Amino acid sequence: MRIPMVARAVVALAVLTSAALWPVPASASAADGRITWSVAPADADGPDGRRVLDLELAPGERATEHVAVSNHSAEEVTFALSANDGYLTERGSFDMRPSAVEPVDGGAWVSVPDEVVVGPGETEVVPVEVVAPADAVPGDHPAGVAASVRSGGEVQVESRVGVRVNLRVPGEVVAALDADLLGVSFTQGSGLFEPGALVVRYAVVNDGTVALRTTARVAAESGFGGPDASAPSGEALEVLPGGRREVSVEVPGVWPLGPFGVEAVVGATVADGGPDVAAPTDVTLTDTAWAVPLLHLLVLLALVLVGWAVRRALRVRRSRLDRLVERARAEGRAEALASRG
Repeated sequence: MRIPMVARAVVALAVLTSAALWPVPASASAADGRITWSVAPADADGPDGRRVLDLELAPGERATEHVAVSNHSAEEVTFALSANDGYLTERGSFDMRPSAVEPVDGGAWVSVPDEVVVGPGETEVVPVEVVAPADAVPGDHPAGVAASVRSGGEVQVESRVGVRVNLRVPGEVVAALDADLLGVSFTQGSGLFEPGALVVRYAVVNDGTVALRTTARVAAESGFGGPDASAPSGEALEVLPGGRREVSVEVPGVWPLGPFGVEAVVGATVADGGPDVAAPTDVTLTDTAWAVPLLHLLVLLALVLVGWAVRRALRVRRSRLDRLVERARAEGRAEALASRG
C-alpha cells in the first residue's frame, strides 16, 4: 500500500515554529534513520488494500473507520496521532495542515487517540471516529490522519506520515469555477529557423463546495497573418473546494511575428466519484502577447555592426592610400622644381 502524504515540522525547545508538508511513498524514516513506519487504511483486522478513506455522512451522522500503523523498525515506538484539514500542494499532491494549525473543516470532524505504541515489526489498528456536525454544508470536506515521531536534540524534527480522508455531505452542492490570467511570455526558439513558444500562466479557483477536475484549451492567433498555434491537451488538475492552483501552459510553434491574441478557455467537471451536478460554466481568459524576434534582431544588429566595421576599415584604408599618393605627388613636384633650378 502507498500512503500519499508526509509532513515535517521544525520545533525549537518544544515550541512549534514552522511546518511544511509534501508527499512520500508508503513509509517514512525519522531524521536519524532508525525509525521507519507506514500508515494505511484498514478495517478492524488490519490493512484492507484501500488508498484513501471515503465517507459520506449526513449532518449529525457518525462513523468509525480504521488506520493501520506499521512499525518497520527494530525497536518499540510510540507514535503521536493527529487529524487535520486536507489540501493540495502547489504540485497537486494531497497533504494535511500542520499539527500546530487548528482544523476548521473536515479535520475537526475526525477524532483519533493521542498516541499508539507499536512493537518492532508489528502493526496496530487505530480507530478513526468521524462525526459530521449538525450544520455541515453539503459537499466535500477533505481531511487527513497521520502518525508522527520526533527526533533530534534541542532542535527537533517531526516526521509525519498519513492517509487521505475524503468526507462528503450529501445534499444540494455547488460546482463553481473562477480563473485569473497571471501573464503571458514568449520564449525564443533555439535557432534562427525554429519557432518559439508562448507560456501562459493562469490561476484556477474552486468557488464551489465539491472537488473539481479542471482542463484548459489554450490557443494563440497571429495578428500579422502568421501561423496560429495551440497547446496540446494537458492532464486534468484536481482543485478542492476553496482551493487555488496556478498553472503554466506552453503553446509551441509560435513564430516571432509580432502580436498574438491569446485565448485560454478553462473548464471543469466534478471530480471522480462526486455528486451528479452540472459542470460549472467555462471561464475564458484573453490577452495580447508580443512575440518579438530578439534573436533575429540581434543577428541583424551583428551583421549591421560587422558591415559598418568593414566599411569603416575600407574608408580608413582608402584615406591612408590617398594620403600616400598625395605625398608621393608632392615629393615628385618638389623634385621636379629642384631639378629645374
